[in-house]
Amino acid sequence: MKYRELIKKVQNYSGFSDDESEDALQMMVESLAVHLNEGERKDFASQLPERLQDLALSVFANERNSHEDIVEQFMENERIDESRAKKQIFAAWQALKDGLSKGEVEHIRAQLPNRTVAFLH
Repeated sequence: MKYRELIKKVQNYSGFSDDESEDALQMMVESLAVHLNEGERKDFASQLPERLQDLALSVFANERNSHEDIVEQFMENERIDESRAKKQIFAAWQALKDGLSKGEVEHIRAQLPNRTVAFLH
């Protein structure tokens, strides 16, 4: 799936503007990538459009981003409230799932914190 198609999917799932949908998509890729081991991160990136591949491969886990709750990350980084953060996360995840193989989705879920997996369903 192409980059613009993914942004449009986020828009369709959320009703957000083009810019907010793009921000949510990029933030979601970063949030997922920091929780994946190197091999899985490369597999994840290989299934993304080039602009998102670079993003997924350029972020690295640190104490803060790999342990902070995904909703809190979105709230802080996007400067939004909890309900909007949850809507961004859900819309971006749904769009990404549409473009990833089922096996890749399961591999990602297997490496995420339990509270994140429960939220993403």
